[in-house]
Amino acid sequence: MDFNYSEMQQMLVDSATKLVADSYTLEDLREQKHNPAGYNAKNWAQFAEMGWLALPLPEDAGGLGCSIEDAVVLNFMLGRGLAVEPYASSVIVGGDLLAAMPEGDSRSALLGGIATGEVLVSLAHGEPGERYADAGARATTATSSGNGFVLSGKKMLALDGASATHFIVTASLADGGLGLFVVAAGAAGLAAEKYLLIDGATAADLTLDGVAVDADALIASGPDASALLAKTQDRAHLVLMAQAVGAMEACMEVCAQYVKERQQFGQPIGKFQALQHIMADMFVAGHQARSMVYQALASIDAEPAVREKAVSAAKVIVGEAAQTVSRSGIQLHGGYGVTDEYLVSHFFRRLLTLEKTLGDIDHHARRLAVYMFDQPVD
Repeated sequence: MDFNYSEMQQMLVDSATKLVADSYTLEDLREQKHNPAGYNAKNWAQFAEMGWLALPLPEDAGGLGCSIEDAVVLNFMLGRGLAVEPYASSVIVGGDLLAAMPEGDSRSALLGGIATGEVLVSLAHGEPGERYADAGARATTATSSGNGFVLSGKKMLALDGASATHFIVTASLADGGLGLFVVAAGAAGLAAEKYLLIDGATAADLTLDGVAVDADALIASGPDASALLAKTQDRAHLVLMAQAVGAMEACMEVCAQYVKERQQFGQPIGKFQALQHIMADMFVAGHQARSMVYQALASIDAEPAVREKAVSAAKVIVGEAAQTVSRSGIQLHGGYGVTDEYLVSHFFRRLLTLEKTLGDIDHHARRLAVYMFDQPVD
């Protein structure tokens, strides 16, 4: 893998650095925590204007057709600003799944809407009674009816669900296979309970009470749907891990500056060896996390077993590094580090949320164990 940025990737870094500096200040982050939409509409419009939302989308639907590597580079920078805009949900998950639809007006309109920022997508896959789900069978059902389907069931923790214009709902078909359906947020029979997460993003719990959809709402079915969903979720993991790495690196910079300025016993606290050891541990953890993201990125297009093993290994290491960096950052600041007025507290909340998103450390350790020991670990 070439670790040097291409000319276009360097342009992404430069433009994202400027936007983060201008639009993701401490005051902005504090205000975002109370925004019921779960994202900043002005910033999202800027994402669209700069072409970031079209980045990995197919060219035949108004996208730029760029690689997942380009999206990862961008999300390193978005992570530094603690951006909670639904990039992974809409652009990566929504873009990947909707691109699998048969070519036609519906596909073009939805993907084109993602590129312009007008269509916001949330994956409704998790269900009550389970911690995390990869691509397994669903209790939600899809029953054939006329020229379409009727969806019934409950979903929980649909990420970025408060602002979604469309949901991609997973359901079990009559033959037991998995179906992926695109459902408009305002569809009759669809009720959403929306709520804020601790980092200012949102989620929603859905109730589908006989939601009728046309046949062309079916994106994929059977083994194709399961394989598509599994790869898409792994690509989303990759982007979210890149955000986590960016957040860790920015958190370390904040802490480094703080220990240079904070005086105790007539000298900066950064001169105390115990705190230097903490900073060294944070530094090592951050570098290991970035390396694991690169490892997962190198395997993202490999066969499923190789890809999933690499992604889960990265998720474990990045999650543990996030805990080390964020908790140590609080420790370096002392008790007031957990307060809303200190930037380090926002890094802590964001990194905690990212570690839990789409499967926490324990979930991915268990998934990794399947490949390492050929059996689940209790």
